Amino acid sequence: MTSLSELMKLVDNVVRILREDGIRLENRRDLVNGIQIRFADSSYSCRFNFYYSKKKGFTIIPAGGDTVLIKRIEDLLPTDEAQLPDETWIGTDEAGKGDYMGPLTVAAVYADTSLAAELKDIGVTDSKKLSDKAIREYARGIRSIAPGFSTVISVNSAEYNRRFVQLKVSGKNSLDLLAECHAEAITRLLKNVRMPARIIIDKFCPEKRIRYLLPAGDYELDLRVRGESDSAVAAASILARDAYLDGLEIITDRYEIKAMPGAGKETDSICREFVKKYGSDVLDSIAKVHFKNTMKINSLFPD
Repeated sequence: MTSLSELMKLVDNVVRILREDGIRLENRRDLVNGIQIRFADSSYSCRFNFYYSKKKGFTIIPAGGDTVLIKRIEDLLPTDEAQLPDETWIGTDEAGKGDYMGPLTVAAVYADTSLAAELKDIGVTDSKKLSDKAIREYARGIRSIAPGFSTVISVNSAEYNRRFVQLKVSGKNSLDLLAECHAEAITRLLKNVRMPARIIIDKFCPEKRIRYLLPAGDYELDLRVRGESDSAVAAASILARDAYLDGLEIITDRYEIKAMPGAGKETDSICREFVKKYGSDVLDSIAKVHFKNTMKINSLFPD
């Protein structure tokens, strides 16, 4: 690999070219295999990652921010020194799908080869292998090394139940709601990053159930079983679980009864405490009421 000083020469050259067009360097950050620069003009800002390898030479990759400014910078880049590669992808995963209490959450993470390496370096893995404490710590780490590279959709219980009823009227179910949330997370993320070469979704449904909801674009859709083997999907699984835990804390703080994950007997027991104190209507605000748990819980509180 080339020395840092050579990479810095490329960065300095780009900074000089952009400065002549009124675009200034706002911040510089070292990456594992390169340098990230935040550029800004009078009103907007964006980030670019600068890398070098013997195989590909210099590469410059947009890393989030104002899309108009990104396009403007791309048009000014020295094409003889840097090419914009297609080695980018988005990974998505969800949390709360099988949990009776709390929200349904979906996260999307945008990655390139270098960021994927950084995620592996800090130990990012499938959230199901991690404790709640570790989830919190890894989520902070992901947000720190990849600012602007992720989005999270959190659908609280009341909103979940409202949308579920609407979908049921048209013959759809909770998987269609989950597909909508994945598409929402991807669409929101694409407002800040360029179109990736691939979108990897931890598989939960056939392609026809989600394809029509996704943004148009020239990318490969990969519905992958055990998608968490990909670093971006694993990071998304952690961010989604982190947001799910936030949702449980909101319920706990509001009702002063500790909300918990799962859908077993212990969860039913906790929810009976909620109903005993607040009435059966409380379930619509704390739980996914189409689960069979609702019938079992309410059976102990006849009118």
